[in-house]
Amino acid sequence: MAKKAGATRKERDTLGTMDVPTAALYGAQTARAVANFAVSGWRLPGGFLAALARIKAAYARAHGELGLIAAEIAGAVAAAADEVAAGAHAEHFPVDVFQTGSGTSTNMNMNEVLAHLANRRLGGDPAAHRPVHPNDHVNLSQSSNDVVPAAIRLAAATAWRDRLRPAAETVAADLDRLAREHGATVTLGRTHLMDAVPTTYGLVFAAWARRLEGAAGRCEQSVAGLLALPLGGTAVGTGLGARPEAVARAVELLRQSTGLAIGTEVNPAVGIAAQEAPIAYADTLAGLGRTLLAVANDLRLRASGPFGGLGELRLPAVQPGSSIMPGKVNPVIPESVVQVAIEVEGLAAACRATAALHQLDLSHGNPLLAWNLDTMSSLLAAACDTLVGRCLCGLEVDVARARRLAAASPALATALAGRIGYERAAEVAKAAEAAGETVPAAARRLGVLSDEELDRLLDLDRLSGAKPPKSPSPARGRGTG
Repeated sequence: MAKKAGATRKERDTLGTMDVPTAALYGAQTARAVANFAVSGWRLPGGFLAALARIKAAYARAHGELGLIAAEIAGAVAAAADEVAAGAHAEHFPVDVFQTGSGTSTNMNMNEVLAHLANRRLGGDPAAHRPVHPNDHVNLSQSSNDVVPAAIRLAAATAWRDRLRPAAETVAADLDRLAREHGATVTLGRTHLMDAVPTTYGLVFAAWARRLEGAAGRCEQSVAGLLALPLGGTAVGTGLGARPEAVARAVELLRQSTGLAIGTEVNPAVGIAAQEAPIAYADTLAGLGRTLLAVANDLRLRASGPFGGLGELRLPAVQPGSSIMPGKVNPVIPESVVQVAIEVEGLAAACRATAALHQLDLSHGNPLLAWNLDTMSSLLAAACDTLVGRCLCGLEVDVARARRLAAASPALATALAGRIGYERAAEVAKAAEAAGETVPAAARRLGVLSDEELDRLLDLDRLSGAKPPKSPSPARGRGTG
C-alpha cells in the first residue's frame, strides 16, 4: 500500500519528539535541521556524501572485525553505507548547505539514514532505532568534527583523480596536437597587445599546454596534502570515544576501497580546528581556472574579426552569434570557459574566507567548503570538456593571414638591430610604417645592408623558429586556411 503524501511518524531525539515524513529514511535530528536551515535549497553534493558514506562503511567493518559491535549490525551498516556511496537514496539527504558550521546536521543525517536502512535489513524497528542506533553504532569512534573534514578531503581528492585531472590533461593533450600540426605556422608575436617579433602557432599552443600542465601539477601537489585525514581525533583531537585499533583498521579499509594513499594527521587537531589543506587546494583550483581563462581569452583575441580583428584563428561555428546581425558567429565556447573561471575564483575566495571561522578547537565553515570544492571541480571539469569538444577539436588556423601579418609588421626591424644598431633599426621601422611598406622594402630603399644579408636576417621562418610538423596531422577535417 502506497504511503500517503504528507503523512508523518513520530521519532525522538534528545530534545524530544519530532514529526518525520513517513517515507523518509532519516530521523528526528535531520527533520529538525531541515526546519532550522531553510536557507538556500542547496544540498551537500553527492561526492561529499559518498565520501562520508565510505568512511562510515570502513568504520562499521572495522568495528565488526574487532568485535566492538555485533557482526550482523556491522554488516548491515556497511551494506547500507555502500548503497549510499554508490549514489542510492540521495533524496534522503535534504539538509541545507548553510547549516551548523561543523556539518553535524549532515553527519547525523547520514547516521540516521544508515541506521534506518540497517534496521530494515535486520527486520528491526527503524523509528525506534532498534537494533541499530545512529549514534551508538553508526557513529562509533567518530565525531562530526573529524569525519566531516575527512570527507571533505576524501571527496576533493577523488573528484580530482577521477574527473578534473583527466579533463585538464585532455585540454593539454589537444593543445599539444595543435602545436605539432602548426610548428611551421608563422605568426606575429604580440606583447602589450602590440606587434612583437615573429613566433609560431606551434610555440603558442605548446606554451598554453605547458601552462595548463603547470597549473594541474600545482593542484596535484595540493591534493597530496588532503590525504592526511583527521580521523580518530573525534571532537577536539584527543580521540575521546575512539578505539585506536578501530581507527587504524578503518583507515586501511578506506585505502583499499578508494585506491588513495590515505593516512591520518599526526595531530588530528590540525584538521579539526582548521581547514588549511582544503583551502590551499581551493586556491590551486582557482589557479587552474585562471590559466584556462587566459587560454580562452587568447583564443577569443586571436579569432577576433574576421575582418576587424586579428582573424588568425577560426573557431568552430557552433551557433549563430546574433539575434540581429545575420551571419555573425561569436566565440561562445571560450566565453563560457572564462565565466566558469571567474565563478571558480569567487568560490575560492569564499573558501579562503572560511578561515575566519577557524576558532578555538573547531572550524565552523565545513559544509560551505564541501559544497564549494565540489562545485569548483565540477565546473572546471565541464569547462575543460567543452573547450576540447566544442572548440579545440574544430579549430583552424588561417596560415596565410598569420604569415602575412607577421611579414608586414615594422617589428621585424628588431632583427636588424644586432647588425646596424638599435637606433638605425628604429629608423627603418619608422620609415616602413610611414611609407606603408614592409621592413625589408624600407631597408632596401634606405640601403642599410645588402639584399642578400637582408634576406638572411629577415627570413620569417628563421626568426620564428618555424619547424615542420613532427608527424602527419590526423585526418579530422581540420583545414589550415
